[in-house]
Amino acid sequence: MFIDLFVFLAFQMVKMNFREQLLAELSKQNTVYIASVIGTDQKLFKEMFDLILTNEEYVSGRAAWVIEHVWLDHPKMIEPYINEMIDFLTKSKYDNQKRHITKILSTRDLQELDEDHLGILIDRCFTYLEDPIYPTAVKMFSMQIIYNYIEIEPALASELIAIIENQYADSTPGFKNRGSKLLKKLYKLID
Repeated sequence: MFIDLFVFLAFQMVKMNFREQLLAELSKQNTVYIASVIGTDQKLFKEMFDLILTNEEYVSGRAAWVIEHVWLDHPKMIEPYINEMIDFLTKSKYDNQKRHITKILSTRDLQELDEDHLGILIDRCFTYLEDPIYPTAVKMFSMQIIYNYIEIEPALASELIAIIENQYADSTPGFKNRGSKLLKKLYKLID
């Protein structure tokens, strides 16, 4: 009985202080801890997801990292939020938000998306991929999302090939690694 009460009180304290806990420490350990508190609790998940939508520096990107960790352990938790994530990409201010959200979306079955959200997502990914201001991780996940779409709609294969080849020589090792893997697959699609 005492242990149950202790767990309940500890849980309530953490629940009320997600924002403070995110600001307390930027570390994987803190991120994993918060994700473990959320677990499969949809109410807590929504509370954390709402912190992403604040677009507040430090808080929003760290909340996205927590959501990514929850998603890694409990992939179904993200299902109700996919469209909101896509809509948020057009408003997101910080690269860490974009990185965590595109990472999650890079694993999605795009055929499950409605036409409007699919269009928004692909447009955003082309923007991230083509604009040199975005970091490599955002570009790599965007590249993967576009490739996933090309598997459904091969007409864009030549365009993705051109973008990857155009940036390849001056890109980071991570971009080259993902780019070369996707180029091999893309060349087969247009042959």
